[in-house]
Amino acid sequence: MRLQIDSMLSKPRRIHMIGIGGIGMAGLALLLKERGHCVTGCDEQENRQTVWLREKEIPVLIGRDPAHLSDVDWIIRTTAVPDTHPEVANAAVPVSRRGEVLPALLRDRITIAVSGTHGKTTTTSMIAQILGCGYCIGGEVPGFDGVAKDGPVMVVEADESDGTIVNYHPDIAVITNIEYDHMEHHASVEAFEACFKTFIANTKQKIVYCAEDPAASRLCKNNSKAVPYGFQVSDFKFQVSLPGRHNRLNALAAIEVCKQWKPGNEITLALAGLKPVRRRFEKVYEGEYTIISDYAHHPTEIRTLIQTARETLKPKRLLGVFQPHRYTRTKALMADFPPAFQGLEKLWLLPVYAASEEPLTGGTSEDLMNCFSKDWNSRLKFFQTLEATWQDIQCELQTGDVLLIIGAGDIEQLAERARQ
Repeated sequence: MRLQIDSMLSKPRRIHMIGIGGIGMAGLALLLKERGHCVTGCDEQENRQTVWLREKEIPVLIGRDPAHLSDVDWIIRTTAVPDTHPEVANAAVPVSRRGEVLPALLRDRITIAVSGTHGKTTTTSMIAQILGCGYCIGGEVPGFDGVAKDGPVMVVEADESDGTIVNYHPDIAVITNIEYDHMEHHASVEAFEACFKTFIANTKQKIVYCAEDPAASRLCKNNSKAVPYGFQVSDFKFQVSLPGRHNRLNALAAIEVCKQWKPGNEITLALAGLKPVRRRFEKVYEGEYTIISDYAHHPTEIRTLIQTARETLKPKRLLGVFQPHRYTRTKALMADFPPAFQGLEKLWLLPVYAASEEPLTGGTSEDLMNCFSKDWNSRLKFFQTLEATWQDIQCELQTGDVLLIIGAGDIEQLAERARQ
């Protein structure tokens, strides 16, 4: 596979990308175009990334039309597109996954690869903002011209979700934390951690890992290339513009990486003016009440979000609306979700965002509702649609409230309504 991908990258190709509107696919599309390839793509629906790609002169088709595959040399697909997809199963040209192509594209660059169950996008954006280097980020940062930019030094997210983290051979690796997730791909904790072990072994110069994370410490502490970061081992004095203890930890990771290129005073100045990634504790409305939109979809991330909101905003009442992400995750972590919402006065639930999965018995929002204790009976509501949920929330909001919009699916449409 690696030899085939290297061969495809060796000269300009006509590349078609299925699922190009995904944020990671959009970034890769731009990098491929900047390397001289002719890139086109398709997706099921319009979004900000498809608009941005057209601005970058990358044609994007919405919907399916077999004609767009008639004159291509190579197909690259998002992991969300299965092997059974007709355009993949019937392809007459090589087909590769995004997580196989991006690492190959970076082999002639100095590469910083950021990994971890939580905090990848924010940490990657911090490094990119401090260094002003090239990047491929799974989120939108104000002031950046899109989600990717080429450069001699590249900072990227190494994705553990589909196992393609094993394809990276970075100069510097960052491991923010390792907590079991993505059960749709990894059948066990051991299988999940095995990806990180390979990633560690592939790293050329330095592995920057969080000393406060048990799994990251266990896998890294005896490695001669490994350097820890954390509140107990780091003495760098700084202020960071993003709220929460977790973001101070992310900043410590970025500091450990960036001091190879930048002096301390420049790093300190950059940290004080960091721009937040969209949908990471993003304030979308502020008036008589406040609305925060956040990508959190794992119980650990939800607990951190609620703690940060209580500490930094000190709301009169803290409310939340949550859309579970994937049936497999909801089922596997079912018992962990209700305690994660402790601190909310009221919670609205939406149906699971499938993310290409088929419904799974024991992994639905109705199943999740049944896991909440009786003291939630008057504080927990479930609606089938975004529209009905938003109407009910608007009737509930009072002066001094903070509403958290929580989840990684199309629940972000509620944040767009809140901006209006």
